[in-house]
Amino acid sequence: MSKNILIDRFGGNTVGALCDNGKLIEYHIEKSNKTQIVGSIYKGVVKNVLDGMQAAFVDIGLNKNGYLFVSDMLVDTSLIEGKTILPSQLNIKVGDQIMVQVVKDPVGVKGARLTNNITFAGKYLVYAPTLNINTVSRKILDEKTRQKLIDYATKLKRPQGGFICRTASEHAKYNDLVKESKQLIKLYSDILQKYDGICACEQVFCDGDLPMRLMRDVLTYDVDKILVADKAIYDNLNSYKTLNNDINKRLVFYDEKTDIFTKFNLTKEIESLAHNKVALDNGAYFVIDKTEALTIIDINTGGFTGQTNIEETAFLTNMLATKEIARQVRLRNISGIIVVDYIDMEQEDHRNAVVNELKNCLSSDRQKCNVLGMTGLGLVEFTRSKKRRSLSQYFNKTCPYCKGEGSIYSNDYILMKIRTSLLDVFANDFGSAIIDLNIDILEYILQTGTLCKDIKKFYQNKRVYLIPHKTYHQEFFICRGDNNKVLDLPEKAVLLH
Repeated sequence: MSKNILIDRFGGNTVGALCDNGKLIEYHIEKSNKTQIVGSIYKGVVKNVLDGMQAAFVDIGLNKNGYLFVSDMLVDTSLIEGKTILPSQLNIKVGDQIMVQVVKDPVGVKGARLTNNITFAGKYLVYAPTLNINTVSRKILDEKTRQKLIDYATKLKRPQGGFICRTASEHAKYNDLVKESKQLIKLYSDILQKYDGICACEQVFCDGDLPMRLMRDVLTYDVDKILVADKAIYDNLNSYKTLNNDINKRLVFYDEKTDIFTKFNLTKEIESLAHNKVALDNGAYFVIDKTEALTIIDINTGGFTGQTNIEETAFLTNMLATKEIARQVRLRNISGIIVVDYIDMEQEDHRNAVVNELKNCLSSDRQKCNVLGMTGLGLVEFTRSKKRRSLSQYFNKTCPYCKGEGSIYSNDYILMKIRTSLLDVFANDFGSAIIDLNIDILEYILQTGTLCKDIKKFYQNKRVYLIPHKTYHQEFFICRGDNNKVLDLPEKAVLLH
């Protein structure tokens, strides 16, 4: 099997996936006509400075103002020999025009998170004009390789700032770094010129679209092919000058009639991303639930009973779940605080092994992850840095009935609400009550006979008519009073007695 990147476009959405040996590793969806926010640079206007929170709100022309923390305001480091100094307070005031870059998408009521520390990412390098440092990706562990790359970065010519060698630079040649550094420096120079000529709250620079970001951020030396099913995207990538010959050789236009994801047997796996239950190979499973503040992952043995004892069953299930949790978190782009509720284990070595396995599995994630230890209750907390929205926002929308609650009123509670409305109608001296309601609720009323008993006991001179509707939501009903002796009702109306 091989490692491939698949790209397609349909219905205004561009879709990209990284698969390894037939399994999804990353999956991305982006609206083709949507302006890219993360990574984009704006000429912002400071609207409010909160000294107590050491933060500021900046208008960048979006629906909501972005926010800027003091830790994102970096001073000029050109004179401090590679060290980074964070300011102790914001050095901006209301009305200032400042260059800012979006580092996180807007979420809920929060606007985009911004930074003054502008960076430009290439395939091998990140150019940071405001930082006089040269460093290497934390994912490159070999000390000789790290030192070699730091030497390369130090030798690169630049008017100011420093370079960060990305993970892909581990297999790059020095000439590749030189070529890319010149491109990034020129990009920054062009942006400075454009910045002076545009109005406030306008975008100065937009990061690449999804296909280009996949080429830049996801494509590594061990990817065999880049298969593109959309001709326009293929032609654009094939003609893009910054892609080197090695990448162009791996670029393939997919022109078969079968859907590209079906061809690689990924359709069912993609569909499963819309559901919160994830099955494991041994019959166990875990459930992913999102709250406003964090994500909870609950592991259950399910149909797996093991062959030795409870401790071993729990340990094997937890280890298997850990590998899949790391993959699902990356696939679904879950970020923020994540809490995993592991099955209870008594042995300390088992508990330590699970935590170490989680750290190891998350180490290949492109986003930064920080794993804490396991608590006495078997909970493990870890964080994953956030840039773009989670995949669930593309697959799912809030239920118009439950409004995200995940449940609706029970039949008994709906019956209680109907009874309350009946009391209001009869309290206003109406002789008849007409209730339009869901057909299933009507059948439940007839089965239980509760309202019928009340009418016989307390409202012998009153009439109650139920009119069923197949299209009504279960919680919805209309109760109205009427004093006419002859009522104009449909044939399906039911008289309670």
